[in-house]
Amino acid sequence: MPSNETPKPQLFTFAFTALCLFIFLAYCNVAVFYSLAIHLERIGIPQQWRGLVIGASSLATIACFLGASPFLTTRNAPGNIFLGIGLLMACGVAYLDVSGVPGLLAVRLLNGAGVYLLSASAMTLLVAGIPPSRSGQAFGLYSVAMLLPYCIIPSAFDWLSLRLPSLAWGYALMSLALLPAAGVNAVLARRLRRQADAAPAPAQAGTGHGDTSPAAGRFGFAEVFANLRRPSIGRLLLVNSVYYLSFSSLFFLAKGLFSDRGLENVGYFFSIQTLCMLGIRLFGNRLFDTVDKVLLVRVSYGLTAAGLLAMYCTGSHAVLYASALVLGLGMGIGSPSLNALMFNLSAPRFKGVNSNLMMMSMHMGSFLGPILGSAAVIVLGSGGFLLLGAAANAAGMLLSLPLKGGSAPGAQQPGG
Repeated sequence: MPSNETPKPQLFTFAFTALCLFIFLAYCNVAVFYSLAIHLERIGIPQQWRGLVIGASSLATIACFLGASPFLTTRNAPGNIFLGIGLLMACGVAYLDVSGVPGLLAVRLLNGAGVYLLSASAMTLLVAGIPPSRSGQAFGLYSVAMLLPYCIIPSAFDWLSLRLPSLAWGYALMSLALLPAAGVNAVLARRLRRQADAAPAPAQAGTGHGDTSPAAGRFGFAEVFANLRRPSIGRLLLVNSVYYLSFSSLFFLAKGLFSDRGLENVGYFFSIQTLCMLGIRLFGNRLFDTVDKVLLVRVSYGLTAAGLLAMYCTGSHAVLYASALVLGLGMGIGSPSLNALMFNLSAPRFKGVNSNLMMMSMHMGSFLGPILGSAAVIVLGSGGFLLLGAAANAAGMLLSLPLKGGSAPGAQQPGG
């Protein structure tokens, strides 16, 4: 007797797995710079320049998202992935020779452009193939690939850096890990070309979703800005920036805090935090499609603020590692909920653009985090960035209050 159940849309395709690999390797080449402030100190870069040098990569990524995202399609994404891989590898090797502020700023800006090309192209292909009923699960698993580097790299490089001539050698070696991604991208590009050739005229690059695909036509800037003027879209981008402001300031400045308090093993702290985040997203990923996403965002901000305040008030390893668990829980539910909420709220034609704008707002927070956090350290001491992060999360909770549209799994939201 034939079943009346609708087959579950497939998520784990070759393309989805390849895109997770790309984003994993891209963020390995972001996470490895957790020690960049220490490297800059060792090579004699003045304190007042360090925050800008660290944040320059994110600044370039933001500029690329603003200027180039409307022109990114599923057809040109594989070529841009190749270009991004090449840029990141060239920048990784450049750290071996560049030691002045102008040169480092140039390398960091090019590094940010490489991160954009790789991550934005992968996101464009991702949203074109996500089954709408599994968007929360897809973004949850995709964010696992983004998080794994933050779990693995700090601990691994704490050990490896003792065996290398300098931290710059670690940056160069990490960039070479992108070589396998180039081969995988070549296979993916061939598959996408075959799908595009076989698809009916209205469809694009094998997405199966008609004009929801980012390839359905390039956008004018007027269209993009009209989309941004929708209150829910602009507010959600701002809320996402606040989330990553506290995350990036913690990631780049925690090593200095640990050193100031006479503690070691900051890598273990990040491993605990990230393992908790991974556990939430691996074993609770269906949560993001069944529970109100706006509620999850608010819980995320509350827990993150509590964890940052706990860190500020203690100097013991035990409490710091306990706060890593709280931060892991809070941040573990934040990113997938925010991205799935944007996917639900976006009009079909803008799903790809808005998902990339979410990544742009992530980099905006990543750019501001080290700069504002460093300023807070100068004014308030080594733990000042923790107070900044707690205040940012409180502001995020307030900003999220008017948001709606995150409760019905797979439902069609306004304009979607």
